[in-house]
Amino acid sequence: MQSILTVGILLTTRMLLRLYMPNPEVLKLDVKLLTIFCAVAKEGAISRAAKRLNVSQPLVSHALDRLRIAFGDPLFVRAGRGIVPTERALSLAPEISEILDRLQSLTAPEPQDLTQISTRFCLAAFDYERRLITPGLLARILRETPLASLRVIPSSRDVVSSLRGRECDLAITPISPSDQLDIYSAPLFEDVAMCFFDPEMISADEVRCDFSALPHASVRFSLSGTPLEERIFEEHGIARNVKLEVSSFEALPSLMRGTRLIAILPSRLAADLFADFAHIPPPCPFPTSCFNMVWHKATHHSLPHQWFRAAVRKAIPPYPLLAKPGHD
Repeated sequence: MQSILTVGILLTTRMLLRLYMPNPEVLKLDVKLLTIFCAVAKEGAISRAAKRLNVSQPLVSHALDRLRIAFGDPLFVRAGRGIVPTERALSLAPEISEILDRLQSLTAPEPQDLTQISTRFCLAAFDYERRLITPGLLARILRETPLASLRVIPSSRDVVSSLRGRECDLAITPISPSDQLDIYSAPLFEDVAMCFFDPEMISADEVRCDFSALPHASVRFSLSGTPLEERIFEEHGIARNVKLEVSSFEALPSLMRGTRLIAILPSRLAADLFADFAHIPPPCPFPTSCFNMVWHKATHHSLPHQWFRAAVRKAIPPYPLLAKPGHD
């Protein structure tokens, strides 16, 4: 333990010197002060930072005074009832967060045998991502980490809070979280939109010619806000005759089958839920959808969770050669 602390101190000193070499006050900083800096940066208020760290507000204020002297900058200034970081604080935040992460990694346990990992991994995803990833992921868990288990829950609209509250270990989302010091994200896969329909009930030509008049089905996960597809059609002056709204992709196939309903959906569904449906491109351009995996820094250096994130990436099927294109 003593050697770990020694290495940690040397590492911290070297990185702090790189941050602000001319000021010797930097060398008087310690891990506690840097932790307080990160807490204030995340919370945007001294009172909330104190509560987060379970310390008194005067202690946080005193720590900020020392940090201001060390870095020669106000760091946080008042804005209304809260405080906001200065440009200097914004530039320091990623560096200081990295210092704390590196120090934490020094005390991480030695790598474990995968067959001995008994972690209960929790993945948050909507039904589309869940159907795409879970089969391959579960197969890999059963094969490589037989003592581990998998829990899959619906994705929350507030992914960051779910990760911070340890409600899940990893979230799959098309939303890229704004810069957060304690949140990591990485691109996972992409998809494009297609217009799906039952080829026994309607032809591709009919869909192209009567797109606006035909009955439409739509997936809406929430009643608030306007779905992306609706905004795109409005921008192109395309009206839709929406006859059905459901809250999941899984509900659609049985409801659309045997009807003239059409729906704009992710193309990868053609390999699974909509394997017996036909599809054509939408009548106007749609942006490529990018999906990310997002996790909290509490699991960033964990060997089991590093393996889990790699397993999620490997579980994504190859992009399908979309079977059953629209019939003319």
